[in-house]
Amino acid sequence: MITKKMMTLAMCMTMFASLLTACGGGGNNDNGQTATNTESSQNNTASAGDPYKDPMTISVGFWDAEAEIANIEKDAVAKQILEKFNITLKPVNYTWDDYSQKIQMWAASDQLPDIFAIDAVGTQYQRKWVQQGVVKALPDLAKYPNLAEYFEEPDIKGLAVDGKNYTVPRRMFPSVDWSALDRVVLYRWDLAQKAGITKEPETWEEFEAMLDAIVKADSEGKNISGLTSTTTKLLGGFFWLYGNPVATSDGSGSDFKWIKEDGKYVPAAFSKNALPALQNMKDMYDKGLINSDIALVKPADSYDNFVAGKSAALLTAGGFINLDSEIYEKRWKVAYPGQEITEKVKVLKPLIGPDGERSHAIFKTYWSESYFSSKVDDKKMDRIMALYDYVLSPEGKNLLNYGIEGEDYKSENGKIVMVEKGSLNEKYPARSFLKNLVAYETSDSYNLENPTISNESIRKEAVDYIDWILKNTKVPDYDIRLTYMSTPTKDKFTVLDHDDILNIMLSKQPVEEEWNKIVNDYKAKGLDKMIDEVNEKARAEGIE
Repeated sequence: MITKKMMTLAMCMTMFASLLTACGGGGNNDNGQTATNTESSQNNTASAGDPYKDPMTISVGFWDAEAEIANIEKDAVAKQILEKFNITLKPVNYTWDDYSQKIQMWAASDQLPDIFAIDAVGTQYQRKWVQQGVVKALPDLAKYPNLAEYFEEPDIKGLAVDGKNYTVPRRMFPSVDWSALDRVVLYRWDLAQKAGITKEPETWEEFEAMLDAIVKADSEGKNISGLTSTTTKLLGGFFWLYGNPVATSDGSGSDFKWIKEDGKYVPAAFSKNALPALQNMKDMYDKGLINSDIALVKPADSYDNFVAGKSAALLTAGGFINLDSEIYEKRWKVAYPGQEITEKVKVLKPLIGPDGERSHAIFKTYWSESYFSSKVDDKKMDRIMALYDYVLSPEGKNLLNYGIEGEDYKSENGKIVMVEKGSLNEKYPARSFLKNLVAYETSDSYNLENPTISNESIRKEAVDYIDWILKNTKVPDYDIRLTYMSTPTKDKFTVLDHDDILNIMLSKQPVEEEWNKIVNDYKAKGLDKMIDEVNEKARAEGIE
């Protein structure tokens, strides 16, 4: 098996050699290392008055990095920040389709960029990077107070390995309560009203009744379908909420959470609450309340169909930010000029489940992480950490969120008042990239003064929604340490629950029969052994 894997890796490296060179992954200079060494030899220490006196080139692996970094020349905010630290960014490109494969090959061939972003926590290759010294450990964070504070959130602090941190997670939310924003269902309230619905749904039964009414009425004669999704990876983030919310996962296969049943910990996806949730989903599909082509629809098409009135509801990620950018800005205001979207489209509040609770999806507070090549010397690492610390500072956040004080916004009685009424994304096209390189911090957008959500009515709905979530929902108990725990079987185990859910949805067999088959397949891959290992280690570590 090992020989076969090594042969496969060798073949992949040969096939992609020219591609890596074109993308900035091949050659001695491609990822900025030689330039850095030259700079270091010119000046080993910066002057006491200016710690950033020496210019520094830092290579960055990021999605569509070439296009993102090219925008810096047109962005006064991004230029101001990089000039502050005397940094030039060198792009190392990858896409959503190839990023994982490229980064793994760069790691294997010792050609990683200085900084690279990937969702690797909990994977085998991330563990190997740490064990084999492929990635550099972060320095003592005492020198970087904003970054140090950032690491205080439990699910970020828990990533340390033997007391050292090897990654900066790209945090989205201040707590897991905000995960409700990462899987939302939009629905056509205007079409529901035309179908005779007078009350926004609060239970699963009411939601199904609304979809059924819209589909049967088909008031615009478009052969409308029920619920669709931008990608099947999101399915578990909604359907597990029927009594099994801890089973929600981000689609990576490695972030599954554990709950205690009958005296031992089990992955929540295999709890006794799984079958009722799956049956509820299957019933909806069989009743025609879920788009029969849900497995085939592409993101752009799903947005188009929803706005065109061909889908009654849409499961999507990105919360109100995507509602604003993908639905309103790109589609709604063109299709329905002058029509207020918040009167026609609603965001489904978490439904009351069979346990009487309103449950929302539960993820980590971050998605994906920054890693740093072990070739990065201490001087360059200090410069990178200083940049990250600034982006997370109050001053940096204000600059990246609101633009330049006095030009784009002003402070009045401790509050931000926007002067610039246009889109800051157009004025500062690289600011989001620079912000997202460090952290998504999408919760910053849920603020009435923050112009990231450009439509003010949507912004008001967004703020009201998260306030409602924080007051009316409860996150079930689970221990994130079990998700991060390493055991021989668990390190190689993945739970791709969205695939399992889709298979059950499309299967002609009874749900229980299909689910038992899936569980047996997982058992053949070591499910029971993994459960035993985790419970034994949990007892040894005093996790009860």
